[in-house]
Amino acid sequence: MQKGENVISIALAGVLVLATVAVHRRWQLSSLKELAVSAEEFILNTTGLRGQIPEIAGYAQVKKFELDRYRAALYRASPAPLIFAPGLFVVYGRDDKPVYKLETLEGSKESWTVLYDFVAMSDSRVRRRKRPVYTFPLTGTKVLYALVGQYSGGDHCCTSVTVLELGDRVTAVGRIGRLDGLPFEGLELQKVDQDPAWEFVAHRPYRTICGTHEDAADVPAVYDYVDGQYSDHTLLHVSYLQDVLRENLAKWSKEKERTMRLLQTLSLEYAVLGQREQAKRFFAMNLTPLVPDLGKTGVDPNACIEDVEILVDKIAAVVN
Repeated sequence: MQKGENVISIALAGVLVLATVAVHRRWQLSSLKELAVSAEEFILNTTGLRGQIPEIAGYAQVKKFELDRYRAALYRASPAPLIFAPGLFVVYGRDDKPVYKLETLEGSKESWTVLYDFVAMSDSRVRRRKRPVYTFPLTGTKVLYALVGQYSGGDHCCTSVTVLELGDRVTAVGRIGRLDGLPFEGLELQKVDQDPAWEFVAHRPYRTICGTHEDAADVPAVYDYVDGQYSDHTLLHVSYLQDVLRENLAKWSKEKERTMRLLQTLSLEYAVLGQREQAKRFFAMNLTPLVPDLGKTGVDPNACIEDVEILVDKIAAVVN
């Protein structure tokens, strides 16, 4: 009984510390993460019965997940009076001890951190008929993996994905950042080549003065499993990039498909393949049908061409 009372006392003390510091700092954005870390260092003691997801003093449990031999939980700092608050994603072993921790940012009412559901993402028709599947043997072995998607809360940006290997220990074997939209909206799981491992195709917007965010180029980056890590190996997949270019050229051949987004995308796809001059030439020669749209937004076509050429040079310099 004494032990239980001590746990409760520690938890209450932690909440009081959070509340007192929060009032003193008026919950400024710059101090949110520092506040959460300070509180965690002071009272990060897990409690609970064996077999149950532990509680963390100073945090409210938002969600819990089954990850094969592991279990995980998402927590949000409490109290959370703003529209967002610091959070924690914690993976536990069979002894209910934490084996992996990821700091997050969460909405005060809805969680912003999610796990990739391999069943729902592969077939949306089964989303309501089957339980979520959060683990998958991505690399062609018996080792399972989980994907943690984190959203920053910003407009159009940014989300990141952490690839967790669930072997004898939990290890982060890849991080894919600067994705557009909510978690996993800018990420595809594909078989790009013939090796056993699945690849991730990341979609990131490249915007110029030629249009809005919706007009930004969409240039894929391929993350492959090499030497025990998922990292950017786009240039190892030239055949895939050429296929994507051909598909988009086929779209461009249809007059109704011609948009600023597609034109900029095609230009940068040439650049990624090392065809810098072809990239610039294709954009300049095909801009004419879209000039009226530029006029509506007050954009000088020559300035648009110049801005795209600058971006082409930057992309080409990186890949060559």
